Amino acid sequence: MKATPVLIPDHHRPGPLLPAALFLLLVLVAGLPAPAWGQSPRWQVDVSGSRLQLDTLEAMNAPSLATSLEWQGAKFLSRVGGSLTGFQNHGWSAQGRGDLIGWLSPAGERNPARIELSGGLAGSRHSSGFDSYMGRADARLHLVGRSVGSWIGAGVASARNAFDTAAVVSIAPSLGLWARLGPLRGTLSYLDTRLEGERYPEGNFTLTYSRTALDVTAFAGYRQSPFQEVDPDSWAGISAAIWLQPQVAVVLSGGRYAPDIVQGLPGGDFLSLGIRYSPRRSRPLPPATPLPLVFSSEAARSGEITFALKGASTVEIAGDWNGWQPVPVSRDRSGRWVVPAGIPPGVYRFNLRVDGERWVVPEGVPQVDDGFGGRVGLLVISAT
Repeated sequence: MKATPVLIPDHHRPGPLLPAALFLLLVLVAGLPAPAWGQSPRWQVDVSGSRLQLDTLEAMNAPSLATSLEWQGAKFLSRVGGSLTGFQNHGWSAQGRGDLIGWLSPAGERNPARIELSGGLAGSRHSSGFDSYMGRADARLHLVGRSVGSWIGAGVASARNAFDTAAVVSIAPSLGLWARLGPLRGTLSYLDTRLEGERYPEGNFTLTYSRTALDVTAFAGYRQSPFQEVDPDSWAGISAAIWLQPQVAVVLSGGRYAPDIVQGLPGGDFLSLGIRYSPRRSRPLPPATPLPLVFSSEAARSGEITFALKGASTVEIAGDWNGWQPVPVSRDRSGRWVVPAGIPPGVYRFNLRVDGERWVVPEGVPQVDDGFGGRVGLLVISAT
């Protein structure tokens, strides 16, 4: 299946069922209360200008506005997002996407095996009347460690666009490896997409770096076509977010992105410069994250969450739930430090300040990167 141009006449459009389902998903996810979904939603807004060269059109300038919203729970991640782009002399384009990812531990929390289940809906619309929509579902088996991991799985997707009255269905077995060394994380994956009786084997590599005020992501990929007359697709690019303040970053990116063979969308070259605003710069927890401590909401309400710290005279606690404002912590009769009562259910990063000077993570508490080169603890308050 070859990539198709973006522009078509107004009169040829698919039915309303899939766009209605996408809209319903966004409404349901956005309407769920934060306590049921874990920590407070994290959102960001990007305003950017790009120079695009699509495979089917000449080079053009394209200002865009993109937003995203995500919820993180102890064993799930939910994202919704959308963007609006204006094309020089070619109208505008709108995109939307919603994803829900969950992780299970069928062999127990201490076993390295994890099952990932995910699903999503995506759609796009051009001012010319061109539409494309896709729904997908994936399942993966992960083996995870503190610094390395692997997975094997498969996904199924169904898509249609305004050039085709019938939906196409693809099946894609996949496997991958990842490794982490300090602020660096690399992922290597193989995907064997089966579409309309043809195979499209594909390899991808991603490298991310995150430290202090810099986030960098570099990617590269290659896809073989089953048709001898069609050249293989290859792509590569890099994106860097430079955080001028804790909530504001300059984002630069450039390279080439891959054609979407399932939706029938073309690839292209891009160069972009923009501004990102996010009130809380945090990162989703992958299935490889060390297992957090899980406490019940009853324990949180009654003040039964305690930590042991040796040689501390005074202790303060700060975390996601209180805007990282240090709050004094008292001791119980056994000498353990008691976390203040009333923390609502959710997934939280936190840290303890000892004697008004040094920040520490208590022993036995999983640690994650705070996004600025340091480490913080991970705490989960379960609603049940």
